[in-house]
Amino acid sequence: MASPYRQPARGIRKSGPIVTIAAAGVAEVLYQQTNLGQNPRTVIIRKIMTYTNVGNCVVDIGIGLAPLVNIIPTIFLLNTFDNEWTEDEIPEVEVSADITVQSDILGCQVQIEVEEIGS
Repeated sequence: MASPYRQPARGIRKSGPIVTIAAAGVAEVLYQQTNLGQNPRTVIIRKIMTYTNVGNCVVDIGIGLAPLVNIIPTIFLLNTFDNEWTEDEIPEVEVSADITVQSDILGCQVQIEVEEIGS
């Protein structure tokens, strides 16, 4: 049975690269939105995949580098667990900026799948 929370696709699904946090408490670009000249696309996070083998950590996903502004609630990662959240579990927030990430320890890995909307 289909989930009542899933929305029909409105745009293009894309996966970002796997980002390994290089410095604790410093925001890094997780996904760079496609900019088509005068018509930038908007982005919705549809899937989050994370892994850490350096200890339990807290991950913030948002927009902006200094300061990072959360667009979804803070995520707690357990050491040596593959963590995955799908669109049923992620609040749908549409932004028109690059998606950034930061963690309280270095070495954890984060990847997202997004839906880009626009022409």
